[in-house]
Amino acid sequence: MTRVTRSLCHLAIALAIVLSLFGTAFAAPRLESLPSRGRIEVRYERGLEDTARTLQASAEDTLTRISGDLLELPTPRHIRVQLVRDSSSLPSVAPEGRGAPPWAIGVAYPDLGIISVAIRRGSSVTDPEQTLRHELAHVALGAAIGDRAPHWLHEGFAYQHSAEWAWERTETLAGMAWFGGIVPLEQLDASFPAEESPAHRAYAQSYDFVGFLSRRGRWEDTADDGDRWPFRRFLTMVGQGVSLNDAAKKAYGKPLGELFEEWREDLSKRYLLAPIGLFGLAVWCLCALLLGLAWWRKRRHNKRRLAEWERDERANDEALARLRPVIVPPYIPWPGEDPFKDDDEEPSGEPKLVN
Repeated sequence: MTRVTRSLCHLAIALAIVLSLFGTAFAAPRLESLPSRGRIEVRYERGLEDTARTLQASAEDTLTRISGDLLELPTPRHIRVQLVRDSSSLPSVAPEGRGAPPWAIGVAYPDLGIISVAIRRGSSVTDPEQTLRHELAHVALGAAIGDRAPHWLHEGFAYQHSAEWAWERTETLAGMAWFGGIVPLEQLDASFPAEESPAHRAYAQSYDFVGFLSRRGRWEDTADDGDRWPFRRFLTMVGQGVSLNDAAKKAYGKPLGELFEEWREDLSKRYLLAPIGLFGLAVWCLCALLLGLAWWRKRRHNKRRLAEWERDERANDEALARLRPVIVPPYIPWPGEDPFKDDDEEPSGEPKLVN
C-alpha cells in the first residue's frame, strides 16, 4: 500500500468518525411515554420522567383555565407534549414537514395539537411549566379561532396565561412611551422578527395591548377594570367568524383602531407618570433620610454634652476634695457612765433556775 493510499484511508476513516458524531448529535432523541391523563399525552426524553409527570399533572388544569376565556368555542380534544432536554433537539422532534425556530424554547403546532418543550437553551435553564402554559394557550386559541387570530393576538393571549414578565420588555414599553416608536396596528403582524426577543417592540406591544383589552371592561371608565367578559365576548365572536373590527365594536363599543389609540394613551400615562412618581418617592426617601440623620446627630450631640457635664462634675468634686480635706477627729472614750446603759438590765451572774 502506497503512502498516498494510506493517507486516503486515514482521511476516509476520520471523515466517517466525524459524520457519525454529527449524526449522533443531530439524531432525534428517543422519547418515552407516560400513560395518558385526560386530554394530555406526554412523551419525554430519557432522564426527564419527573419533570414530565409534573407537566402532565398541571396541564389539564391550565387548559381548563385557558378555556375560560374561549366560551362557546371548540376546545382541543387531544394534546401531545414532547419534552426534550435541549432546544437544539426541537427540530428533530417536530412533526414531519414542520420545523422549529432556532431561538425557540418551546413550539406549538395548534393545527396538530402538538407541543414541544425544552428545558434549556445551551447553558440557560428555563422554566418548562411556564413554557408549557404559553404553548397551551397557543394551541387552545388555535383550536377555538383557527387562522382568524392574527399573530399579535396569539402572542398577547399566550402571554396572558403564562405571565412571563421580562425586564427588557418593560424597558421597551417605557422607551416607546417616552420616545415614540409604537408600531401601527395594521403593520404589527408584519413587524414580528425572525428571532423572538423580549425587547422587540412587536412582542412587547402585543403583550401589553392584549393585556389592556383583557382588563378594559365594557366601557372606558377607569373604575371598570378587571372585567374579562368583553374580552371573552370579543374572542367568541372572532371564533364565530365575525371580523376583528366588528367584534371589537360589539364587545367594547369601539372599533379596534380606537381601542388601539386608547391603549396608546394608557401606555403613555403609565410610563410617563411613573418617573414622576418615582421622583416623588425618591424625594420623600431623601427627606426621611435627612430627618433620620439629623435626629441621629442631635442624639449623638446630646450624649456627648451629657458626658462632658459628668466629667466636669467629677473634676469639680475632685478639686473641692483636694482643696478642703475632711479631718476626722480622734476617738475619745466617755469618762463617766455609759450613756447607753439600760437601767433595767439585771446584773450578770449565775443563771436563776425557775421551778
